This record gives sequence, structure tokens and C-alpha cells, in this order.
Amino acid sequence: MASSKPYIWLFVLCFALFACEKQEVTTPSFVVEGWIEAGKAPIVMAHKSFVLDEDSKASVSLQDIISGQMVFFGRVAIFDGTDSVILTGRVDTNYMPPYIYTTTEMEGVVGKQYTLVAHYQSFDVKATTTIPAVAKFDSIRANELLPGQMRLTGYLSGVERDSYYMLMAKKIEERQFKLCPLGVISGEQAINGMMAVTIYCPEFGKLGITINQEDKKDEDSNMRMTFPKSNTQGYSIKLARIDYPAYLYWDQYAAQSTTQGVLFMSVYKNLPSNINNGLGVWYGAGSSVYHLRLTQSKTFIF
Repeated sequence: MASSKPYIWLFVLCFALFACEKQEVTTPSFVVEGWIEAGKAPIVMAHKSFVLDEDSKASVSLQDIISGQMVFFGRVAIFDGTDSVILTGRVDTNYMPPYIYTTTEMEGVVGKQYTLVAHYQSFDVKATTTIPAVAKFDSIRANELLPGQMRLTGYLSGVERDSYYMLMAKKIEERQFKLCPLGVISGEQAINGMMAVTIYCPEFGKLGITINQEDKKDEDSNMRMTFPKSNTQGYSIKLARIDYPAYLYWDQYAAQSTTQGVLFMSVYKNLPSNINNGLGVWYGAGSSVYHLRLTQSKTFIF
């Protein structure tokens, strides 16, 4: 579990974000985070909502929260318009929460609609999504912003104004991607169908990010998280096209994550959700993955 430790605070953050407006909450909700990508099996994580207030902080450990709220024996099924597949739950410490529902009997297809139905105890939730067309970078450029620190920029063309994207990153050997800061993007930012996006290194996990003190002199430096050069470490960058409900969810999640700990900025409210009778998000993704090695002598993008 040592490798999963960096995700614990993200998991607890989800509990706080999924809570209702700051008030007494007696009945938990069923929370789902699931996705299906073109050419890949669906992944679903499920747990019950939890309000992390001052009393619970003092009396309950993080391990108790995680084990107590996770859904181990739920029934999760996906219907693709033709076939219905029941997902199998299993422990997987590559993810946080370290328990996922998946299957080897279904792979995502672009343009196809997928309906998720989940049942646990008295909870019954349902959500539908469609996998958008696969998003691809025309190119990725790496510039050495400071000695040993690389700034990545991805370039896209043919961007439609009603298209939506997510940027994620991880170490090559890891399985779970992390959402990049400012990594939820609308096609409305495009100019004549062209868009350049900075790929910021995630703050959580063990990507080894560094914010150089000298860099903070720049007006944009507080959001500039760069990828360190390494002769041994490679990175994977994912560009995913998502639908509008998923965009609303992740955009609000990113905004509330950024304001954690900021005075007068409440995070005790629900995120936008496409889960009927529950919370969270079920979304299709048209994704492409790029592997990078930023060595001391040369940058490889393959």
C-alpha cells in the first residue's frame, strides 16, 4: 500500500466534495467513478459518501474511512445496446480506492452508448455515456524552462468549439493516471480550430514535481508545475476527449481541488453528476497516450 499512499488525500478530498451543502447528513449516497475508453475495458470504482467534519477528523483514521466507505460486494453491470456484462470486483492497489470493478468481456467502441447499472444494499444507480471520437495531439513540444525542468505543450488542430478534453499524466510504470492541473479544457478556447495547451505535472503522486523558487518571480509561476529531466524515469501523457457531463464534473472537481484551504471558498457542495440516484460520474473517453523520456541530453517523445 505504500505506493498508493499519495492517493489517500485525494480519496478523502472526494468524500468532502461529494458531501452536501454544509449541513447535517444522515443518509450516505452511492458514489461512482467509472469510465470506458475506446479499445479498453471499463473501470468502475464505488464507495459511499462521507462528510469529513472536525469531529470525524478527531475520531476516525483515514484507514477506517477508506475501509468503511468502500463498496466491496456491489453488483455493477454495463449494457452496450446489445450485450450486458456483469463486472467483477477485485482488489487493485494500483488504484485509489484500491478496489475496482472491471471485465475482460467488453471493450469500448467509439460512438457506442454504454449504460451502467449498479446495486448495493438499498442503493440503485444508473448512468449512460457515449465514447467520443479519439483525441490526438498534432505534436508535443518540450522546452527547458529552468535547468532540469521541462515545460510540455501539446498542439491540436481541427478543434470544435463544443468539444471537451482532459489531460492526465503518470509515471510509465504506474497504472492510474492523475488529472493534470488546469487539465480540463473546452474547445471554446480554440482559435480557428487550433489550440495549444500546457501540460502541467500533477501535484499528487510521485511524479517528482518541483516548483523552483526563482520561477515564482514570474506572474504565472504559481501554476507552473514542470516535468523534471531524468535518465531513468519516463512519463505517460493522456489526452482524452470527453462529453459535456464529464467536462462539468471534472471542471468543477479541479476548481474545488484548487481552492482547498482557501478562506471563504466553500467546498461542501455536490459536484455535477450524471449518476441517477447517486453521485459521481460515468463517462466515455476517446483517448490517446504519449510516452515521454526527458533525459539530460535529449528529449524523446514516442
